Amino acid sequence: MADVKDSDERRNEFVDAAEKLFQENGIVDTTINAIVKEMNVAKGLFYYYFKSKDDVIDAVSEKYKEVFNDMLQTSMDKPTYEELLQQYIQNCVVSFRDLSEKVEGDSVDLTPLSNRSVEVAKKDAIVGLTELFEEGMKNGSFQFVHPRYYADILIGGILTLVEEKEAGDDEICNIIMDLIERSGKD
Repeated sequence: MADVKDSDERRNEFVDAAEKLFQENGIVDTTINAIVKEMNVAKGLFYYYFKSKDDVIDAVSEKYKEVFNDMLQTSMDKPTYEELLQQYIQNCVVSFRDLSEKVEGDSVDLTPLSNRSVEVAKKDAIVGLTELFEEGMKNGSFQFVHPRYYADILIGGILTLVEEKEAGDDEICNIIMDLIERSGKD
């Protein structure tokens, strides 16, 4: 009897197979034929779930986004606003480092996946930090004229420092927290 799988489960298997092949061969050298061969299924089944290889790249990127956002929310139950803000910055650093490792091909080109994943993660992190700054403005902890601009600059800084791989996580967190303290006070 044929193995019948849940639609979401089967789609996730395609995403996992594509991710594995992207990591091994690069995106350009991973074909739809290679993905279906990896899964040992008919090519038509791929097209049932995805319109193109670009769609499966987007699905892998979406998978990374979900992991990134889950990591951003880790331990976000601190008792004080300052501890909550520091936790968010730490989560950003760890999340960007994890994402960077996932989309960094050793000897293969993962640029399309990397660009999509990092841009989406950056936007999500900016939204979260902006919300925290706005909360800090309401409770009197900070005064920013444009909290989203500061969030954009700081998240960009975190991303750059993580990608350069010269500064450690604690050092990056300390730099960012110092900048926040200096910028948000009267």
